[in-house]
Amino acid sequence: MMEKEATVRAVLSVLVAVTILLMVGCAAKVAPIEDISNAQMAIKEAEESKAAVYAPLELKLATDKLSQARTALQEERYEEALRLANEAQLDAKLAEAKSRSEEARKITQELRDSIETLRQEIERSEQRGK
Repeated sequence: MMEKEATVRAVLSVLVAVTILLMVGCAAKVAPIEDISNAQMAIKEAEESKAAVYAPLELKLATDKLSQARTALQEERYEEALRLANEAQLDAKLAEAKSRSEEARKITQELRDSIETLRQEIERSEQRGK
């Protein structure tokens, strides 16, 4: 009886292992359409934040990788398409962050310049009043 239980357990273990391998294999063959869509949206957001002006290299990398991801998708190289889509999304987010940072730096400098102009005007007014 013990031999029969051991055999049944061994067969079940093999079946579980095969089932897991099949599930993993099928999961790897799913087209990463949502990831490519997310990358496209991230690129659009980067473009809207003036990344073409402030982070053109990162934006170009993102668009190139998205194009490569689409090609890989069409050729059913899903793992590569997924990797490229994720990289495109990260590059686009970096471009957007750099763009927003540069825009904030520009606004800060404009405020400093305005403050300096006001300070000079105040000094001139005080000197005229003496």
